[in-house]
Amino acid sequence: MGDVRFLSWRDISGDFWRWKNFTPDEFASRGSGALLVVPEFMDKIQALREALGRPMVITSGYRTPEHNERVSTTGRAGPHTTGRAADVAIHGEAALDLLSIVKAHGFTGIGISQKGPIADRFIHLDDLPKDIGRPRPWTWSY
Repeated sequence: MGDVRFLSWRDISGDFWRWKNFTPDEFASRGSGALLVVPEFMDKIQALREALGRPMVITSGYRTPEHNERVSTTGRAGPHTTGRAADVAIHGEAALDLLSIVKAHGFTGIGISQKGPIADRFIHLDDLPKDIGRPRPWTWSY
């Protein structure tokens, strides 16, 4: 199954949303509420959550190109615009636990932001393929 697009997460029926530890609202683009669901990515993030055994707070999932251009240096075509990326609010030992298992769950892009106020710390996860100018797997820090 390819990507699934919705104008608003409110368009989603209960039968479609099968990822029990997450809500459509967590993955919807801030501002517009638009949502791009890639089931393969969502299956990976759900399996990761189950393996981690603790809540994962998603602070950013899908972003419309317009929203991404406002909030990211990746402009209108960053990983979040593909529906295959999420930022997880996490720090300390929980962050280390998450980092120890992400590659085994198929994530190829791992961005680490663990400095500054605890409320601002997160780990970016995506499963984008290797491409020109985008080596994978890849880990970076912010």
